[in-house]
Order: sequence, then structure tokens, then C-alpha cells
Amino acid sequence: ENNGKGGSTLMDTQTPFIVPGKQQRLAVSPLMVDEYMKWFVNRRAYLVQRTKPDDSGKFSYYAPKDKATKEKLSLTRKDVELHLAGVKTISLYAIEPEQSTCKWIAIDADYDADRVFKDLAKLKYDLSEVGVQAIFEHSRRGGHLWVLAAEPLPASLCRTLVFNLALRLDVPIKGHMSEVEGIEIFPRQNRLEPGYYGNAIRGPLGVHRATCKRYWFDGTALTLEAQFQMLRKVQRLTLDQLQQLTYGMTPVEEVSEASKPVTRPFISHSHNARSSFNIREHVTVRRTDRRNMWAQCPSCARAGRDHHRDNLAIKKDEPHKYKCWAGCSRDDIRAACGYAPSTSDQHSLYRRA
Repeated sequence: ENNGKGGSTLMDTQTPFIVPGKQQRLAVSPLMVDEYMKWFVNRRAYLVQRTKPDDSGKFSYYAPKDKATKEKLSLTRKDVELHLAGVKTISLYAIEPEQSTCKWIAIDADYDADRVFKDLAKLKYDLSEVGVQAIFEHSRRGGHLWVLAAEPLPASLCRTLVFNLALRLDVPIKGHMSEVEGIEIFPRQNRLEPGYYGNAIRGPLGVHRATCKRYWFDGTALTLEAQFQMLRKVQRLTLDQLQQLTYGMTPVEEVSEASKPVTRPFISHSHNARSSFNIREHVTVRRTDRRNMWAQCPSCARAGRDHHRDNLAIKKDEPHKYKCWAGCSRDDIRAACGYAPSTSDQHSLYRRA
């Protein structure tokens, strides 16, 4: 689809690729492995796509572990070589954990086919207008835009740039303003807390196991050598450039909120005063949309879940109504806050329209 502004067309460059055997794998040079790790690997933790569907029918990803110690394995040069060769498919995490920086920005779009390529073309064109080169890669259900970095960039600024651009172009963002479908921005978090990994995305130039197809970058020949020649010439986004572009933009945490987030700390106390329970006194609001405030569910937190801290929806105009979308009951939530079970419908879990 053409973006209507003279931007480049996003061509259908996906090609069938039968899962190769030992004699059919593509040749991968040591230089390709070195460059791929330099460009795309933010940390050595990684995932591998299953070669057979799981019980749900999905070709899901798993963290490979040492058979003896059960510890997660670190990504090696051999893993990257096999990925590029087409023998295995790896998924790469978006954030380096120590500094919360990233070597790339990826925009993943896999929603309505009539719109997805138009939206990606708009984003690609407008990024180019401010001097940022984005390269297009087809995916199984849509496409990815990749922006490569000249140096590790703060994840928060990367997200701020794309988030604000998408809002200006009226490109839907999944999860924002109750959008069920829309682009997903990698990195998905502004920073990582100790022990967390964030989100991963299929490494570029890999074979998707569900289709047995390799998805190439647009605009050059469909060979590994040609693809790497193109990648070597891609303009990289610098920190100075990113800071200038995001100067004055609303940070992602604040974009979807009508006001600053509530900063009440989590209060843990034990009593039976049923009538005095107020969920807002026990959570920190992370974001808001037109109908709801979103926070970490106290019950999930106690169980070590809800790592994104937004499972709990609290109705804006009726804050006594709340619901955990991970399935915790009203009494589970009250108990985590030190309260006895409720005997009225006053604090009932509301149903979102």
C-alpha cells in the first residue's frame, strides 16, 4: 500500500522456505553472525520457537534450559548461525537490563489487513521526514518496522518517539484507550526491574515455524548476502538525534492519563471494617483510559504475578467497582489488602462493556 504522501510501497517480499535439513540450510558467514549480534542482540537471554504446535495450536516460544542444571541457556554464536541458516528460530529481548537501553526499535503490526500496511507506510514516511530510517519486514500476519540504533538508546525515549508519532497519525496502539488491535512498540517497557526480561520479538531474517516461510527486509534481493549489505548501509538513530526529536514530547507514562498518576503507596493492614474499604488506598494507578484506571492487582502482587502491574481495572466514575482481569475474585483482592470478605454488592466486580 502507498502512504499517499510519496512514501515507498511496502511490497510482498515474503517467500516460501521449507524447513531445511542439514543439506538445505543457507550458508552463513562468521561476519554475518558478528554483525547480527552487534545489531540486534541486547542481552544473551533468548527464546526459541517450537517446531510443532502446542496444545492451543500455536507455535509458541520457550526459554531453552540446560538439561542437567535446568538453568536458562545464554545465546551463543551458534544459535544465531542456526537462526540465519533457517534451522531454528530465535526471539530476542528488546531491552538491555542494566541500563534499560536498546539497540533497535521495532513496530509490530498484525491487525486488520486492509489498514495495517497503510499505517506502517505512514509511520515509515513520517519517520523519514524527521531523518529516521525505518526498514520494513513482512511478518506472518502483517509486518514490522525496524529502526536501528547507532548506540544503545534509552528505552523510554524510543517508546516516547513512536507513541507520540502514532497518536499524531491516528495509528492505533494496542492497549491504549482500550484499543484491542493496533501496533505494538518494542521495547514494550520504559525500564526493567531486577529479575525481569521484558518482551521479545522474533529475530529478523528467521523462518517462522507456523508457515515455514522466511520473511525478508523490503527493498533488496532475497538473499542473506544482499540483506546484510542493505543492513550495513541503514542510517542509524543516534542518542543526540533521539533526544532532539523527543524534546517536549509527552512521556509514554503520561500520554494516556488525564492527570498525573496517583502515588499512594501500598498499605497493608489487618482489620474487619468492611464499610471503610477503598481500593484506591491500596494501589498505585499506572495508567488511565476513557473508562478505567489501571493498577497492579494486590492479590496478583502477593502471588508474584502481574509483572506489568496493570491487571486491575477500577471504574473511573464508580471507583468502588473494580475487577482483576487475571481472574482474582473480589474477596481475593480484599484479603490481600487485609480486609474481610465483602457481604454487599457495593464493591462488586463490574463488567466492562
